[in-house]
Amino acid sequence: MKLLLSLTDQSFAATKSVGIFNVSMGLARGLMHVPGVTELHILGNAECAAHFAGLPPHVHLHLADKPVPRRFGRVWWDQVGVCAAIRSIAPDWAILPKGFPPFFPALGNTKLACYLHDVNWEYYEQRHGADDSPFPRHELIYFRALGLRCLQVADLVLTSTQFNKSRYEHYCPGCRTAVAGIGFDDEPRPYSPACGRDLLFYASPYPHKLTTLGIARVESWLQQRADAAGIRIHLIGALPQGLTLPGPHWVQHGRLPFAELQQLQQQTCRCAIYFSDYEGFGMPPVECLRSGVPCVASALPPICENIPTRFTFDNADEAGFITCLNAAYDAPDMSNLPTYPTWQEVASRCVAAMLQH
Repeated sequence: MKLLLSLTDQSFAATKSVGIFNVSMGLARGLMHVPGVTELHILGNAECAAHFAGLPPHVHLHLADKPVPRRFGRVWWDQVGVCAAIRSIAPDWAILPKGFPPFFPALGNTKLACYLHDVNWEYYEQRHGADDSPFPRHELIYFRALGLRCLQVADLVLTSTQFNKSRYEHYCPGCRTAVAGIGFDDEPRPYSPACGRDLLFYASPYPHKLTTLGIARVESWLQQRADAAGIRIHLIGALPQGLTLPGPHWVQHGRLPFAELQQLQQQTCRCAIYFSDYEGFGMPPVECLRSGVPCVASALPPICENIPTRFTFDNADEAGFITCLNAAYDAPDMSNLPTYPTWQEVASRCVAAMLQH
């Protein structure tokens, strides 16, 4: 099988989506070692070229001859540039790891596989209305249209959870989907109680991340703890506009290099907290558990697919959240954690799904 993977339109230096970076790089690494992939062509750019040194003979990196597209350049790449690149290489399958296909793909005999991560625009339409979204209206319309078009024109839609698959089939009954999952190539770290007593809190300015509710719930938890004076909360991410932290016991870090995040997880914080009202996968809780850190998270369907239910809570139940956090903070059960696939296993699932279509 001759495959093409398109990474060219992704700015890894500036992106806030670390998850997309991990998926793109991990899938590329995995596909290099799948039996039956006789040629792998990677459409890359100068930002990701350093990650592809010393490639096997059957893997070919094609660098863009201009900077990463932005704004209308991004639209041009989605709609025109990627098609031209695919036609020039003529693979059996082209994989778009961000799930954005051209509206009218002209790919010759090449089949199209899109790795679609969620349809979270539905959350803002249902909960806020199209005119009350944190995203510019034109951007919401564009990505919604691309997501629906993906379900209609792709020969195969790859995704990470059964929840996503059910949402895609809701919008496009009969669309060809395969749950490939998310891969991890590093070894999980055994649980070892942190030296510190602090909490790690994941925040976001987007409404579906429920940062305001989460901060209020943590404050309620602290009010019931006799040892609250010795506990700090390390907040990772940005706050919603107009929101201020309750006091100096909240320490805002913004985004951190991975090494600093690991230090917080493994030496300073005993437990992590992840509130959300919509997810396609729920990466932070999984990454925490793999780092040996208990993490309590909202009991959304995709999160419940990926972490044990003993670490999940109902967003509407304050008492239930406090009980869940107390258990994870005081005596976490870190036994029998899920086993997650490697990226080669995920890539093998992708190739097997293509062979079936």
